[in-house]
Amino acid sequence: MNAWEQALTRMEDDLDAHELTLRTGDVRDVMPFVAPEGLGPMPTHLADRVQSLIHRTRLLATFVQYELVATDADLRFERREVKHAGAQALYLDRAV
Repeated sequence: MNAWEQALTRMEDDLDAHELTLRTGDVRDVMPFVAPEGLGPMPTHLADRVQSLIHRTRLLATFVQYELVATDADLRFERREVKHAGAQALYLDRAV
């Protein structure tokens, strides 16, 4: 296995691990993938594999972005509920 194939395999393994943590809820810090130095030009026969990794990375990033927005909305809702938990109506408008 050449250096490019090893680097791509490592990236695939990292993506697999990140996807698993999102599915199981056991989320941990995600370390950025750093390609090894001195790889040289990418062999053309690996182009489809690289495109697949780019696609998977974008899907994962989109899913994480969605989860962050949803979590933020949940937290805002919880804060609002806690803030108004003991609130009482000051009057009752019976004219409506």
